[in-house]
Amino acid sequence: MAMRTRNANGGGGSRDAPYSRGGGATGDVPMRERPELPDFLERISRGNNLTKIGAGTNPRDTAQLIAAQARMPVECPCLMAVGPQSTNQATKAICIARTYLKLSEDVDIAFQPEFIHLDNSDSSGLSMPIVKKARREAARGDAHTATLKVASGTDAKVLAGAIAGAVRQAPAQRVAMTAIGAGSVNQAVKGIAIARQYIEGDGLDLTCRPEFVDVDAEEGGQTTTAIKLVVLVEQC
Repeated sequence: MAMRTRNANGGGGSRDAPYSRGGGATGDVPMRERPELPDFLERISRGNNLTKIGAGTNPRDTAQLIAAQARMPVECPCLMAVGPQSTNQATKAICIARTYLKLSEDVDIAFQPEFIHLDNSDSSGLSMPIVKKARREAARGDAHTATLKVASGTDAKVLAGAIAGAVRQAPAQRVAMTAIGAGSVNQAVKGIAIARQYIEGDGLDLTCRPEFVDVDAEEGGQTTTAIKLVVLVEQC
């Protein structure tokens, strides 16, 4: 089965890169009176909407970027992550951005992970394009939700098979995965990326809306914070 992949396009997508502002005055508005435009508008105008996430990336900084672009008439950024720590930071950033956007009446976001081949390397990473979605009321109860718990040792292909099987059996239902820790989140995101490949021939696709949840710890009777990845089905 052929893997659906996306090629990583060059550098310059990192938010750490400096962005210059060029060009002269436009229109009749004096330079001193013209409002300052966000850096990402210039970057997008150059065809670069890629944000590289590293293991040490601050997810709140990335979340602010995501939310800002979600509120404006531009596409949201595409995050690129290589390795479990980076994937975890990217997913956390999307969770935080969704909390920032809760004040919005109609805008929400989701992501659709896929594998990418890295330039000049045999390694692969994850591309996590973020898409704007209409805000929907959270589902009550678990009647139409298949719940899966993901661990760092979970086989991503087996997980993908479970996701694909669930959505094929009942396309109207959602799949909710709970992951604690970078390794578990990485396997969950990879599982979604593989499941998208499995159901592509059925005319179906998946989007994921991650959020923070409190879960009971296995030991000590205390609670801990996990990431819940809610997977929704779409027609291609």
